[in-house]
Amino acid sequence: MLFLLLLVLFFGLLCLCSSNFFVWWSVFVLMTMVFLLIMKLMGNVSGVINYFVIQESLGLFFLVFSGSFLQFLVVMMKIGVSPLHFWIFSVTNGLVGWGLLWFLTFQKLPFFFVLVVLIDLNFFLLIFLGIVLCYLQIFVVKSYKNLFILSSTESFNWVLLLSFVSLLSVLYLFIYYFVIMILLIMCYYQKDFFDVSWETIMIFMNVPFGVSFFIKIFSLGSLLLGYSFFLLFLLFFMFLSTLSISFWIVQSSMKDYSGIDGSYKSFYYFLFPLTVCILF
Repeated sequence: MLFLLLLVLFFGLLCLCSSNFFVWWSVFVLMTMVFLLIMKLMGNVSGVINYFVIQESLGLFFLVFSGSFLQFLVVMMKIGVSPLHFWIFSVTNGLVGWGLLWFLTFQKLPFFFVLVVLIDLNFFLLIFLGIVLCYLQIFVVKSYKNLFILSSTESFNWVLLLSFVSLLSVLYLFIYYFVIMILLIMCYYQKDFFDVSWETIMIFMNVPFGVSFFIKIFSLGSLLLGYSFFLLFLLFFMFLSTLSISFWIVQSSMKDYSGIDGSYKSFYYFLFPLTVCILF
């Protein structure tokens, strides 16, 4: 596994240092093979066929649209950037443990550097629309796992927004996002408390000094200078998503967790809902 991690880091640096479309396409193919190998080693074969067909089809379109603005859209779809993330749930529903960890973090590394190279100011509204779509999806998603995936997708869009301002800042923020997502997913699968619903509340609520809170603050601090109207509109949707999470807290609090120590109940049922008041 360590060899595969080092191999992916090498692929990422190769994509960053090269601007050749065939080199990028070769890295995409190798990343698909690495992902299939990991799925085979982990025993997660569900969704692998869907992933292979989607990635190789998009890889062909990547070469066909070389030099066109559609090439950027193809890379967005390959990595699962909102609003072109509709296909990822057909793959992630069958992933657990390391398979999901790899898909949401390491698998994005080489693609991210290609996106940074190809990104253009004309795509700002598209990425902005993707964030709004993620907030709207929170209202209809019924699975904790899909909420987790939506949170990862939305945070990645915030990282991309910062690339319109500063390349150095977006690289720093991506490393932060990369490390945080690894720690969160490892915690997600190591603890079975409350079906991990309470342990992921901090991710979705954007509570001050929470993990995803810093990603949004770093991006907003740079973007508000030139896109104030759009981002204020986006903050309104963040408020609506917080309301939906508040409803989720109340609903989860009404469940019977009689097997859990009482000291934990007072913590989760009282302190966590109080943090919602900070956002209001």
